[in-house]
Amino acid sequence: MKKCIVLISVLVAMVLIGGCTKTLAQPVTMSDVQIVTAYAPGVTFPKSASYAFLRRGPEQEEMSAEAKVIVRRLRDAIKDELASKKYKAATEDQIDYIVDYQLVAQHSISILAERTQVEGQDWMTIVGVPDDFIQGALVIDIFDAAELKPVWRGLCNINIALADVSDEERNQRARYAVQELLKTFPPQ
Repeated sequence: MKKCIVLISVLVAMVLIGGCTKTLAQPVTMSDVQIVTAYAPGVTFPKSASYAFLRRGPEQEEMSAEAKVIVRRLRDAIKDELASKKYKAATEDQIDYIVDYQLVAQHSISILAERTQVEGQDWMTIVGVPDDFIQGALVIDIFDAAELKPVWRGLCNINIALADVSDEERNQRARYAVQELLKTFPPQ
């Protein structure tokens, strides 16, 4: 009987522990995800620490309603992922790290050029043609608050927020990208 109770207790503990660390599956609309991270050599990262965001919350910033939704989505994903690593939002008197994040969009443009000659004169025609896609990258920077020096950077070069998908899919994309970026934070 004791063995049965111990076995059930172990199984319940495994289910509870496994439920706390949920790994998200890659959304089907995200392919060719490339993650690059770097950190300052010689920096010792504690197992838990406090952090503050560099920027104010999106509700306090002047930006479009759509941009506020995107920024809130990314900020919440970062908060949740850092909390899963035992990092907590700092009080004003004790900040170990400063966290900044950016969603960088780069419009791709193809340049078409043609050289012609009309009545002995050279003519050059140049046309810029936007491609049908926007490449997006999420960048997360973490700074040592005491020294104000960068200690960690992560880059996810996939289109996080600008894809033509549902809001639920955009949320999944943001959470997946943040999870993948912060897998190596803090470095061991």
